[in-house]
Amino acid sequence: MSTALQVNLAPSPQNNWLPPSNLLPHQKILVSLTGPHGTDIIGCVLDCMAKNDCEIEDFMLSRLYHNVTFGVLITLKSDNANLFRDLAEASKKWDGNLSLNIHSQHDILPKSLEDAPYKDRIKYTATVLNQNGLTPQFLDEWTKLLLREKISIEKMQRLSEGKLLCADYKLSVPSETDLERLRKELFQLSINHGTDVALQPFNVFRKHKRLVVFDMDSTLIQQEVIDEIAKLAGVVNDVAVITESAMNGEIDFQESLRLRVSLLKGTSTDVIQTIKKNLIFTEGAHLLCKALKKIGFKLAVISGGFIPLANHVKNELGLDYAFANQLKVSPDGLTFTGELDGPIVDGKRKAELLEVIAQAENIKLDQVIAVGDGANDLFMLAKAGLGVAFNAKPRVQEKARARINQKSLRYILYLLGYTDEDAQQLYSDD
Repeated sequence: MSTALQVNLAPSPQNNWLPPSNLLPHQKILVSLTGPHGTDIIGCVLDCMAKNDCEIEDFMLSRLYHNVTFGVLITLKSDNANLFRDLAEASKKWDGNLSLNIHSQHDILPKSLEDAPYKDRIKYTATVLNQNGLTPQFLDEWTKLLLREKISIEKMQRLSEGKLLCADYKLSVPSETDLERLRKELFQLSINHGTDVALQPFNVFRKHKRLVVFDMDSTLIQQEVIDEIAKLAGVVNDVAVITESAMNGEIDFQESLRLRVSLLKGTSTDVIQTIKKNLIFTEGAHLLCKALKKIGFKLAVISGGFIPLANHVKNELGLDYAFANQLKVSPDGLTFTGELDGPIVDGKRKAELLEVIAQAENIKLDQVIAVGDGANDLFMLAKAGLGVAFNAKPRVQEKARARINQKSLRYILYLLGYTDEDAQQLYSDD
């Protein structure tokens, strides 16, 4: 931690603008100038640096409309005070407030001026999102939680245009923080305010994902496909009860799937074409997939549903892969037999297929996103670098590392750090 001496020099006729007399060559000084003239503030500071004997080690800028704060970390090369005289005169000319943080030669400084000056810290990013707007009450409780945990905010960025729906935080988290307990607190905060908080490691893979694997039913599409088949087969109530139990993790998925499929025995295979015509895609699904493909992502659907419909979704959204279960048909191809053909795509199989696709595309698991809503998605959500519970069952939300409880899939772009302006460029046909 730094033991810097801070000197604040506000412009006044009486101020002689002389720096402390103990400045030495090779000493580090953080020069900060705040004023209302934007780029002129930056220019005058750099002009002073260029005229005098110093080395620039780092700089950063903060802007509020016309007002800016420009900070420059320098190392002195001589004990010549002309630099400080020039800075003082420039500050006075541009109605600025000048401050100097003089560091001891023994100070250990952070790597960047943006970094909180504490030891043993881990960097995270937190994305906060509410489609109806981030309220002062949520933001207040969120900030108080960070203060309780001694988590420092290093940077805040608004991602949404217009109404404040989404913001990205760069956080400096003490290494001894119990992350599981913190995630539980964030989950409760999310529930209390209807606002999602997604915590991710702040590293190169955050923005550089390369593969997204989606569940299909109630994720890419709004329906549960087997329920749609059951409606046409006249067994919807029986199937719905089994489906809900399976999605909540109350019964084994393979067992539940066999039970549900057995109820479809004798149903005409024509129902698949009927369902294709009536599928309702989740809001934002087309836009999200278009945007991700434009920046080179590979996309897959891995479903506990059925392959004819998974292939249809794949074609509609321009995905690269589709895996799902296969319904066995009668020898004449006219009806379903009530059985499955081939291995069952359950939760564990979903995770295995995710890994197979990643290996085939030479993609690290840290660069994979998985999106799903049911208990049978938990394995693949855990396997991926970022697992997103999308409008998921309560048990799934508790266990997932990130969650979105908003209507549109396009909000996944926020979790990657993309702004609305970025998204508009990705949605365009240019």
